[in-house]
Amino acid sequence: MSIAQQLAEVRRQLDGACDRLTAPSPASLDACAHDLESAIGQLSAFRPNPGDAQALEQAWHVQRSFLRARKLMESAAEFHENWARVRGAISGGYTATGEAASIVHQGRICLQA
Repeated sequence: MSIAQQLAEVRRQLDGACDRLTAPSPASLDACAHDLESAIGQLSAFRPNPGDAQALEQAWHVQRSFLRARKLMESAAEFHENWARVRGAISGGYTATGEAASIVHQGRICLQA
């Protein structure tokens, strides 16, 4: 497989992760994590070949896909943090300084057969 083809595969995985992040569900987030881990594994094994125009073009596309995935994940984290603040205010009220009370999370166990 050529370097350009390897990068195209990494891009495909990143784009798949981005698609899953735009419509999150437990199953799609698990698949997203798998796609991201696979893309990271492929990139860590990647050995560039200077002067390959096709590989350079694919690397540019990979960078754009990576930046999109990063932005989506940052937005998801920000949403989660804001939602935790709202939950704290609803369930625990406010602290003396006017901040939403922090939430005490109970431990969870998830078993899959």
